[in-house]
Amino acid sequence: MATENKKINDPYYADASSNLIVCDFLYEDGTSTTVSIGNTPKGEKDNPDWKQVFKEFTHEEIKANTKLKEDSYHANQAGRLAKEKADQDKAKNEALFAAKVDAFEIAEVKASKNRVAKSKIRKASNLVEIFAYSASIILEENAKPKEEA
Repeated sequence: MATENKKINDPYYADASSNLIVCDFLYEDGTSTTVSIGNTPKGEKDNPDWKQVFKEFTHEEIKANTKLKEDSYHANQAGRLAKEKADQDKAKNEALFAAKVDAFEIAEVKASKNRVAKSKIRKASNLVEIFAYSASIILEENAKPKEEA
């Protein structure tokens, strides 16, 4: 492939020692390939692709492109982390809502006149609070004397 006519696009260093370059080869037929190019050790035949990269780009241009790639990667990573955090928060809120709905479906909670405790269930910010306030209402309701029908 080194002898084919190709255009080199978007080269950047793949390692800190600048001994490995990743770039795209764009061929005349419209196809493209992403490749890694390393130079051969001294004393051996030079890699023609390595030579072509440095005919078309300077070391500074490749370093600048490497910096852009790194910055883009870190920005994308920060975005992914923010999205994961948002997804976790959403899942937590959905679980809290479902637990609150379940708590209000309990017969003792439903029948309770204790508006303060019910309000605390509605305002609970974690599952433990929901369980605790629901349990307190259940205990309170079960402690009441049974009305005979």
